[in-house]
Amino acid sequence: MNLSEPITSARMKFRLLNIGDLDSVYRQFSDPDMCKYFSEPPCDMEEAKEIIEHYQNPEGKGYLRYGMFDKNSDAFIGTCGYHYWDPEEKQVEIGYDIWKDYWKQGYMSEALPILINICFTHLGVDCIYILTHPENKASISTVRKFGFVDSEPCRDVDEQPQICLKLMRNYPCP
Repeated sequence: MNLSEPITSARMKFRLLNIGDLDSVYRQFSDPDMCKYFSEPPCDMEEAKEIIEHYQNPEGKGYLRYGMFDKNSDAFIGTCGYHYWDPEEKQVEIGYDIWKDYWKQGYMSEALPILINICFTHLGVDCIYILTHPENKASISTVRKFGFVDSEPCRDVDEQPQICLKLMRNYPCP
């Protein structure tokens, strides 16, 4: 699997972010409603550019971030990917964000199987985990549908409060 190649689902296409996505990435990571559950403070335009540059050429790196776009209109829906890949421990952390206009429309339920497959198949991990704010009920509910269960944090975290949920390879995903 070439991680740089676009992937599609029923309603979305997933592709690496590029400089043409700068306004969308800036909007996503600077909006107060969006940043409510992020572990990072709102970004400025230069930091948005750095986000895009950081996630270029993901092959062989410990992180990947796709932009998620509407298949028909090409509208920016959000981002998803992984980071903190630990090949020795065979674990990886995933993360995602959906632009608020698309909340509660099932986009993460559509994206998670793709992300889970990449982690288990391409990375060969046995454990996928997510750290999230305990008040982010929609995110917690979504990952629980895929078998994620409460866990001790899989890495040291400075940002508080955070809870950890994990999915083990042998759990049958829907």
